[in-house]
Amino acid sequence: MEWFRMKLLNHRKIQMTKPTEGLSGKDYLHLKSAIDEAAIVAITDKSGKITYVNKKFCAISKYSEAELIGNTHRIINSNHHPKDFFIEMWKTISKGITWEGEIQNRAKDGSYYWVNTTIVPFMDSEGNPEQYVSVRYEITERKLAEEQLKIYSKKLEISNQELQDFASVAAHDLQEPLRKIQTFSDRAKIKSKDIIPSEAYDYLERVQASAKRMQVLINDLLTYSRVTTKANPFSEVSLNKIVSKVKSDLELRIEQSGGSLIMDDLPNIDADPTQMYQLFQNLISNALKFHKPDTKPVVTISANIIENSVINKHGKTCEISVADNGIGFDQKYVDRIFTIFQRLHGRHEYEGTGIGLAVCRKIIDRHGGHITANSQPDHGATFVILLPVKQSRELPV
Repeated sequence: MEWFRMKLLNHRKIQMTKPTEGLSGKDYLHLKSAIDEAAIVAITDKSGKITYVNKKFCAISKYSEAELIGNTHRIINSNHHPKDFFIEMWKTISKGITWEGEIQNRAKDGSYYWVNTTIVPFMDSEGNPEQYVSVRYEITERKLAEEQLKIYSKKLEISNQELQDFASVAAHDLQEPLRKIQTFSDRAKIKSKDIIPSEAYDYLERVQASAKRMQVLINDLLTYSRVTTKANPFSEVSLNKIVSKVKSDLELRIEQSGGSLIMDDLPNIDADPTQMYQLFQNLISNALKFHKPDTKPVVTISANIIENSVINKHGKTCEISVADNGIGFDQKYVDRIFTIFQRLHGRHEYEGTGIGLAVCRKIIDRHGGHITANSQPDHGATFVILLPVKQSRELPV
C-alpha cells in the first residue's frame, strides 16, 4: 500500500498542507487504519479489475479477499441500476473526474445493501487512467427508511384522496334530502300555523334551524374538499387587492361590530387567488367573530419578506401576520384549532362549524407554506403565515 500513499500525496486534486506532507510511516498506518475502520475501500486497475479490498469490503459483500482480487465489481452487481448508469460513471472517471453516487449491491448470500460511493481516478503522466480508488459508506438503513417513507406517503395520499372524495360525494348526496326537509317543513309551518299547537309549531322551527345548520356544515365540508379538487393554477397575486376585496365584502359585518381593519402594504406572491381570498376571509371573519363583548374589534394585517425560512432555505418567503384584540385562546390548543370540526367554544356561544381554520391550513399546505398562531386568553390572537414568494412546484393533483 506504499504506492497508494504516494499517489494520494501526489494527486493533483488534493491540496496538501505542510503537516500532511510530513506524514510519517506511523502516522500513515494510523490514517489507513482509521479509513479501514470507517469506510469500505477498494482499488482497481484501469480495466476495473480489483487489486485491493479492505476487511469492511469483504464483510459487507460476504466474499473473501481471494474471491474478489482479480475480479471486477460485476461480482456484486445487483442489476438494480440500468446499464446507462454505469456507462455514465465510467465516462466520468475515465476523464479523470471524481464520481459520487449511491449504488445498490448484491452480497454473496443474495442479500442487498446500499452504499454511498466516491470513486477517485488516478492518472498517469500522460493523463490516462491508471488506478481507481473507491471509498464507500453503507447507507442501507437510510435507503430502507426512505423507501418506507415513500410507501407511507403514498398510503396517506390515497387515504386523503378517499377522504376528499367521500366528503364531496357525501355532501352532494345530502343536499337533496336536506332541501326537501327545508321545503316541506317550511310549507307545513305556513299551512298549519293557525291550526296546530304552539308546541308543535316550535318543533317545526327547531327542525328548520337544524336543517339550516346542516346546510352550513355541508357547504363548509364541500369547501374543505375543494381546496385540492377544485384548485386553480398558481399565478402572481396581489395580496393588497385580495385583502381589499375581502374587506369590501365584509364591510357590513365590520360596521355592525364597530370594528376596523388595518392593513400594511402587502407584497405580490405566486398563489391561487381564489384560495388566498378564502384564507383571508376566514381569518378576518374569525377575528370579527371572536371579539370581546365590550371592545370594538381591531384586525391588523402586515407582511414582510424574509430569507432562509423554515419552508424555503434557498428563496424568499412572505411572512404574513393577522393580529386581533379578541378573546384569544390558551396556547396549548394551537394545534387543535386547525383540525377539522374542532371548536374551543360551544355553537350557542359562537356560530360556525369548526372547519374554517382547517380550510386555512389545507390551503397553506397546498401552497407549501406554514401557519401557526400565538395567543393567550383575553389578549387577542396573532396568526402567522409563511408562504413562498415564488412557486417552483407543480400543482398537486
